[in-house]
Amino acid sequence: MATYKEINGTDITVVSSDPSNPLIGEVWYNTTTQKLKGYQQVLGNAWSTGGNLNTARFGRGSAGTQTAALYFGGNDGSDSALTEAYDGSSWTEVNDLNSARIVGAGNGATNTAALAIAGSSPSPATAITEQWNGTSWTEVGDVNTARYAAASSGTSTSALFLVVYLFLLLQLKMKLKVGMVQVGQK
Repeated sequence: MATYKEINGTDITVVSSDPSNPLIGEVWYNTTTQKLKGYQQVLGNAWSTGGNLNTARFGRGSAGTQTAALYFGGNDGSDSALTEAYDGSSWTEVNDLNSARIVGAGNGATNTAALAIAGSSPSPATAITEQWNGTSWTEVGDVNTARYAAASSGTSTSALFLVVYLFLLLQLKMKLKVGMVQVGQK
């Protein structure tokens, strides 16, 4: 197995305090803290804040990227069909889902092509799947068995739907819906 020196052409520097201005990729051993350390720059250097949703809600579906996203469904006091599109700086209300739902799965690569898969509408679970074409939602091939609190991955034309019950989210949903927790509801 190759050593660090063989790979990088230099030994690891041994110091008693961290360098004040390390170079990207620099590695050192601090004898005071007895820790091996390195410096890596994070792309962007920091978190940043984007625009706020027009209507705050939880238990929604989402799709897209940090500059082209959709946020749909959810609950803002009642189950919602709201859909908002993000352009990298602000959210805009667009055409709503045909069926209100909470804890549905969402996927898609942009804010112009997405799927809203299953969910609870309002209760029990629904099998309804809707496809977003950049302008409006259309019901398409529903899932075989109604589910909620699941996950999905992929694009609007090639998706994977995973039944992964999120127990804490289900507890919260049940508390809101019926005033008590019902474990094991499908």
